[in-house]
Amino acid sequence: MFGSSLFRLPRPSRPARRLGAVALTLATGLALAPAGGVSSASAVAVTDDALQTTPATAFRVGTFNVLGADHTAPGGNRKGWDPGVVRMDRVVSLIGEHELDVVGFQEFQPPQATRFQELTGTSWQTYPGLDATVGPSVNSIGWRTDVWQLLESRTLPIPYFSGAPSRMPAVLLQNIETGRRVWFFNTHNPADVRGPAQQWRDAGFAMEAALANELRATHPDAAFISLGDKNDRARYYCSVAMAADMWSASGGWTDGTSCSAPAGGAIDWILGTKNVYFNGYTRLWNDYVSQTSDHPLYYANAVVPASAPPAVDHVVVVAVPGLTSTVARSLAPDVAELGRLSANGASTLNARTVAENTGPDANLVSLLTGRRVFPKQGGHGVGSTKALPSTVHQSAGQYVSGIFDLAHNNSYRTTFVSSRSQTDLLRRSWNKQTGGKDPYGKDDGTAKIDRFKVKRDDAASVGWWRDNIARKPSQLSVIELGGVAKTALAEGWNGPAYQKAVRKAFQKVAAIRRGIDKQPAMAGTTLLVVTGTGGAQRSKGSSTTWKQSYRVPMWVTGPGVAAGSSLYSLNPAFTEPGEAQVPYSGDQPIRVGDLANLVTRSLGLPPVPGATMDPEQRFSAFDPLAVPGS
Repeated sequence: MFGSSLFRLPRPSRPARRLGAVALTLATGLALAPAGGVSSASAVAVTDDALQTTPATAFRVGTFNVLGADHTAPGGNRKGWDPGVVRMDRVVSLIGEHELDVVGFQEFQPPQATRFQELTGTSWQTYPGLDATVGPSVNSIGWRTDVWQLLESRTLPIPYFSGAPSRMPAVLLQNIETGRRVWFFNTHNPADVRGPAQQWRDAGFAMEAALANELRATHPDAAFISLGDKNDRARYYCSVAMAADMWSASGGWTDGTSCSAPAGGAIDWILGTKNVYFNGYTRLWNDYVSQTSDHPLYYANAVVPASAPPAVDHVVVVAVPGLTSTVARSLAPDVAELGRLSANGASTLNARTVAENTGPDANLVSLLTGRRVFPKQGGHGVGSTKALPSTVHQSAGQYVSGIFDLAHNNSYRTTFVSSRSQTDLLRRSWNKQTGGKDPYGKDDGTAKIDRFKVKRDDAASVGWWRDNIARKPSQLSVIELGGVAKTALAEGWNGPAYQKAVRKAFQKVAAIRRGIDKQPAMAGTTLLVVTGTGGAQRSKGSSTTWKQSYRVPMWVTGPGVAAGSSLYSLNPAFTEPGEAQVPYSGDQPIRVGDLANLVTRSLGLPPVPGATMDPEQRFSAFDPLAVPGS
């Protein structure tokens, strides 16, 4: 899957990854019993006292038919080829060179399995590998032991030549660094070389889909990835992807009633359930690979988003430029909506803007993209100069993905409304001409914001939004209330006019909340985020070092949110900064830009590509007990 939303989470060095802490508190002994009629290996214990919910987990997964040793042995049908054990040296070299973390091996016969173990030692583990207790199998799954730990293993008897069962492996692995659990399944379905085998392939495909559905039900927090030489093309994809609601690393889509298989015609596949996102799909076929096997090596990057409560189906973000932490604190005792937000959700009055610019435009774009400002450090560029650019991409020097990209590309409806004319920058940046391609499933087009409006004032903005959700609720809405900043720029950042504008803003927040509650599709399923996007602004000179400018409040309420809690207490990876505006090095405070990947994780989406703030989706507002896998 390719396009504007490519991502690959940072990969620490291998020694660092071996020492990485598991970012999830787990029981000390997970003994998962296999289903009847399958074999199982014992579980291992994983413990940690670090973070409480599972962050995004990135890895590289591949499938490789390594051409069984009997094909190139004396009397085999591949005369002139090197023996299987010689070719296995090349296999190990290839998976190391391309940094694969998990591989499905087909035709992985005992001499090759033995040589693989000799070459990799304890750095890789395979299942079944040389374990003959599960019955004969020449298909194995291998994984790096500094990245994954085995929790459960099983085999499934898939029909092979003439319908004879061949045991195909499935393993439940846990990522050592993040705690994320993923099922991997590997099959080799029969070709027609010994007579027509379509009926046996079809039977195997049905069993594979049934296994995916079973494991989704029994392990709702775990993604499922299927690998293998399926000896079939579109028929395989449409059989399994439709029956098990999966998609392929190579593209294609299904919508439950129709199916469009990916182009290319490969018979080797990497499929996953839709809680795993693929990019960088690669078919590696060169002279070295062709001396190793008669199949290409296929691999892709995969990301499983951070865990979130399953009840969240909608997110509404209310951005309030000009809202300072000072005024929020002073008005809290007598503004009912402020008290309601704090009592019912997670909050802080000590969040931060981006360090380079405390203004509303820079911080709104950071909220949407998860990026800092300066382009040379991977920023979006808005606010690096006084004038607004024609598009965000023009200021960054590259395409900039945001939360609207990810939501829209996954067929979610998106809405933006504001009362500030400057926000037309967003329409110019993500419209039909300027938006990026859709890399996920069905092509939803390049215009990433389905409904965009700039209204005369906040009341008109909220009214327009409520009318729209009454007709068709959006899964993602961003509402900017510009009245506070407009009033403050005209009347000053102190005094009754400014305080009155803040009170009116929270009346609008209350109207938004009531609008959510009136919609059956949104009531009880909506995460509401309210945040300042830049505080007070000096009339002359820079505001970047003025605490009234860079200190902003933030509230999150909705399903699974830890009511009455501090966002800093929920997020030990972030450090409360006192009164300082800290740089990007060292311990980090919660920033407005961290909300981008809170939005994506809440909707079950991966991190925003290119985000420099919280790229692993560690920032959370949720009670860990409400999150699967915690």
